[in-house]
Amino acid sequence: MKTSQSNCFDTFDRYIGWIVLLVALFMFLYHMLIVWYPISGEHINQNTHLGFCLVLLFLHWSQHTTTLWKKLLNLLGVLVSLALVFYMAYHYERLTFEAGWPQPRDVFVGILLISIVIISTWRCFGAVFPIMVLGVIAYALWGHHIKGVFKHPYLEFGYIVSSFSVGFQGIYGMLLNISVNMLFLYLVFGALFEATGVTKFFMEFGKLMSHYMRGGAGHSATFSSSFVGMVNGVAAANVAITGSYTIPTMKKSGFTGETAVGVEAMASTGGQLTPPIMGVAVFVMAGFLGVSYGDLMLKALVPAIAYYAVAVLGVFLIAFRENIPKGKDIADKRVLLAGVPAFVLPMGLLTVVLLLHYSPGFSAFLGIVCLLFVSFLLRQTRPSLELLGRSLVSGVILAAKIGLVCACLGIFVKSLTFTGAATKLSLFITTISDGHLLPTLILTGVLSIFLGGSLPTVVAYMMVAFVAAPILLEAGVAPVVSHFFVYYYAILASVTPPIAGGAIVGSQIARCNYMKASWESMKLAGPFFLLPFFIINNPIMLLGGRNVLQAVLCLIALMIALFASTCFCQRYCFTHTSKVEHPLFLLAALLATWYGLYSEKEFLIMALILTFGLLANQLRKKKLR
Repeated sequence: MKTSQSNCFDTFDRYIGWIVLLVALFMFLYHMLIVWYPISGEHINQNTHLGFCLVLLFLHWSQHTTTLWKKLLNLLGVLVSLALVFYMAYHYERLTFEAGWPQPRDVFVGILLISIVIISTWRCFGAVFPIMVLGVIAYALWGHHIKGVFKHPYLEFGYIVSSFSVGFQGIYGMLLNISVNMLFLYLVFGALFEATGVTKFFMEFGKLMSHYMRGGAGHSATFSSSFVGMVNGVAAANVAITGSYTIPTMKKSGFTGETAVGVEAMASTGGQLTPPIMGVAVFVMAGFLGVSYGDLMLKALVPAIAYYAVAVLGVFLIAFRENIPKGKDIADKRVLLAGVPAFVLPMGLLTVVLLLHYSPGFSAFLGIVCLLFVSFLLRQTRPSLELLGRSLVSGVILAAKIGLVCACLGIFVKSLTFTGAATKLSLFITTISDGHLLPTLILTGVLSIFLGGSLPTVVAYMMVAFVAAPILLEAGVAPVVSHFFVYYYAILASVTPPIAGGAIVGSQIARCNYMKASWESMKLAGPFFLLPFFIINNPIMLLGGRNVLQAVLCLIALMIALFASTCFCQRYCFTHTSKVEHPLFLLAALLATWYGLYSEKEFLIMALILTFGLLANQLRKKKLR
């Protein structure tokens, strides 16, 4: 009986698998088509996109469950999703005209649509973010009962439901539109890299670099994971892709399991800082700020270089501290030679098109076409149809999940705006900090880390752009600087305990203690926590300004802050730091950071004297050994 039921399930799953492939293919072709021809209006395109996302995910979940009632429940989800999006499309003109004053049946549809979006997001990303969304919905419903600054006027139930869903607001709007026109094709583009073997190219390139550097396996992980993370945009997923190779390799070469996970999580997170794609978030930022993508990519260069300087230095210090040798693996030159055109040409074309100020969707379209064309020319990178189909499905499913969380985030943002909560939160933090810049920055950074959680980069950025960035704007910080500041802290949430999403996945691969691994990842990325303070008053950090002396002094202070804080985090410089030296390295880093924020030269002088004194003492101790 069990065997018969198992055979039935296998047959069912095989058919559902084919349907998933067809839906993914149609969704991909639909988004490639609307790059050239919009087909219908903005809201209808969003509604179609949402329908694809829901149907595809419910089919996917039905295929990957082993219980009959769960399979049937997921298939019911497919039917309900189709009914909802068809209702929204059919009644589009009436619903937009009656926005805010829905009919009873519209309220029912709206409640159902909100529920299915939140529940599906919960299944994709866990409970934390959906609970926050439920919290702001509760605030919209009952916030008029609160006393004090966070009280808002009474809002009609139908008005709230319409504003979140059937009024083509909330779920529908700027964020879902970003998913349609920007995010979808870039996430598929990243998935197709794996199908063409470019991931193997990154691995071999990492081996090549590590062969000449102490702690080679750690450097291999740093380079390969950062490249993959640049187009992947999800630190935890990137750890799963590259960590399955890099973490065991690092453990074999002498790194502890926790340290290996820390290196991998740090490297996977850094990919989101790296131009030209920056985990896809750069395109969303450009939309928020109304500036070109090319300008933003260039502005991100100095922080990205600084992050990898910290990463390389951290791995070096660990390697010398633990006496880990250079990498022994020999890079496969055939894979390297084959991977160069498959990576460089599509990425080069995409970057050039973006710098020419074409739309992100058009750039992604050309990048995908170029990637497929180049990879099929070479036998080493030519994917089989089966592999191409699997990669396409995985990329579309990831994009569908991101689309769904964009819809859910739309509810969150709408609640913050029409209840005035965002403005009140900004006023609350400004009141606590008493208008002083430093506490405002610290509180905003902490809030950004909290909001970023372990969400995908682009979603984490959208959260902080709506909630945290306005706080800095109120404090007089320039818009571009404000958004970069909160963006960096939202990214660093991936390596910040207790959530540290990258460490969660990595610790499963390494079979080590999760909390220890998350602290190791934070220690490696920790020095970068100081960098956002440098961008506030130093245009050179975002490639601006004309004051050469100020730029030089800022970069000197930045190098001191990053170097000293790395030595502090790893408790090692040329040799192990003593109990006296350890806090002094931190003091040097903080003095340099104070100069970076306030440009008070006496703090830079103190940081220089202290750093050189510590280096001299470390060299003396090393010679005595």
